[in-house]
Amino acid sequence: MQIATFNQCAGKTYFHRMDGRIKTGVLLSAIVISSLLTRLPLEAAAFLIALALMFTLRLPLKKVLLRMSVPFGVAWLVLLSLIFTTGHMAIGAITVWHIHMPVYREGLALGFLIMLRILTAVSFAMLLSFSTPMSEILATLRLFKMPAVVLDLAEMIYRYVFSLGEIALTMRKAQRARGGEGLPWHRQARDTGMIAGNIMIKAFDRGVRVYKAMLARGYDENAKTPPYYTASIPAKDKLAGLLAGAALLSLLVCNFTSGWKGFF
Repeated sequence: MQIATFNQCAGKTYFHRMDGRIKTGVLLSAIVISSLLTRLPLEAAAFLIALALMFTLRLPLKKVLLRMSVPFGVAWLVLLSLIFTTGHMAIGAITVWHIHMPVYREGLALGFLIMLRILTAVSFAMLLSFSTPMSEILATLRLFKMPAVVLDLAEMIYRYVFSLGEIALTMRKAQRARGGEGLPWHRQARDTGMIAGNIMIKAFDRGVRVYKAMLARGYDENAKTPPYYTASIPAKDKLAGLLAGAALLSLLVCNFTSGWKGFF
């Protein structure tokens, strides 16, 4: 079972072969630390590092851009909402019809910072998902003493989300076959809502059936699962993890000890 839908976990690069415990721990730490950085150059450096590492995986560029399109759109919405609403020092203005909207310096700086935070965190998450099977990620989180209920739910959600996607695709094809493609946009929106509602009902019913089947087979959330990892971490991977951890700590230390105030 793999989290990358186009099977990039089976690559031949060193990052693919690295121990899952090291990758998961380092990249999850990178997501947290990148969300805490308050200096634009450091955040930009973390983003470039994530992109460089993703480039080493030799991923299809089109699919990477498609995955990044949603968080990029959200980041731009955050930027646009902040530059017009946050701050007190206006550096310009935009007039739409009779509406005068000042652009604030503080909002521009904060908007760019949050936009970089979003893109950096998503890039590290994509790097983890494209290079590490889901089973290794969940096994590592169990070693980190994450609640077993949360991990069991995450595993089941991942396992059945693709089934629900296939059901949605089948329903959409049936809708098109019955002439739904040529309807006005409000009718298509209503039909899409009906499909989403039916999928939610099917997901709830399947969840109840799966849970009953698990109980019938003796499921116990407090039961101990056999260890996934049996071999020790290779020395080369330990060294890589130590270097990566030191780099992340250096970013954090530089962020809170530097007196630099940002580009704006």
